[in-house]
Amino acid sequence: MDRRSLHLLLILAMLAIVLVVHLFFGFHAADLPNLIAALQRFEAQSYEDAVLLFQRLPRTLIAIYAGGIAAASGFVLQSLVRNPLASPATLGVNSGAALFLVASALLFGASAELQGIAALAGALAGFLSSLAVARLAGRRNDPRGLSLILSGALVSMLFTGMTNALLLSDPARRADFLSWVTGNINHVYIDRLAMFWWIGALSVAILLLFARPLTLILLGADKAASTGVNVPLVSRLAIGAAVLGSGSAVAVCGPIGFVGMVVPHLVRPFMGNNLVHALPASLIVGAIVGLAADLIAREAFYPYVVNTGLVTDLIGGIVFIVIVKRFYLSPGSREAS
Repeated sequence: MDRRSLHLLLILAMLAIVLVVHLFFGFHAADLPNLIAALQRFEAQSYEDAVLLFQRLPRTLIAIYAGGIAAASGFVLQSLVRNPLASPATLGVNSGAALFLVASALLFGASAELQGIAALAGALAGFLSSLAVARLAGRRNDPRGLSLILSGALVSMLFTGMTNALLLSDPARRADFLSWVTGNINHVYIDRLAMFWWIGALSVAILLLFARPLTLILLGADKAASTGVNVPLVSRLAIGAAVLGSGSAVAVCGPIGFVGMVVPHLVRPFMGNNLVHALPASLIVGAIVGLAADLIAREAFYPYVVNTGLVTDLIGGIVFIVIVKRFYLSPGSREAS
């Protein structure tokens, strides 16, 4: 068994452990046999069974979905943009999806299905807006992609401000989205997961299908083209899949920030830059981070429950500072530039 396979088995085991803890933490040990039986028959016969089936299990599925999609999308975006800060949260994807969804609901009274479509359109609009601003700023002369990251930050701030303005303009419906807009893994959104999970699954399938040609592109566009890879088409399809997958996660539970930026840096030292190995690992580690963050949000301030997005923003903000210091402020990075 090679080293990468061993690492993959280890993170799978870690996922199983975190999954069990996320589901059963806080229950009495004596109740565990009945709770496991309730999971098997999927029928609640007690209050504890109902909490497990209709609160814990939906939160678990949403956390796995949002974390895994964000992590896989972040790895692909960092690879293609060639910047360690690239992620759905820093390229306008999450904020664009949130703005379009809230606007569709408050301005046009869109149904949940149409809100999801609006979120996908907003995710794409957010990324394209960031790209347009970066090109105006001279992205072609910026091989490290810093102008795109700065443009994404500007677009994200603009879209977030517009979202907040919409919420403030409609006090009657503000409460419907005030918690969601900060990233809220909550069992009440399980219906949204049932509507949109296939979009994320399709996005992941496309990314896994293109894992090998994407890895060749990372070695150099000319080398990839010499092996028969259609570099522009593969790159655009991969970015489109990453953006739409992230938009579907926002449509479910709101913008869960920084998972897509942090997880690739956790995965890369063990799995390398080969997306054939790194993408599955990113999915698993993203699910672990999503579950762990939701567990902290649920239990750390008990009996109060905070939004998972607040936890990921806190952790991600610290990691953001570390990445900036390592890649942009260290003596080695200044010399390289």
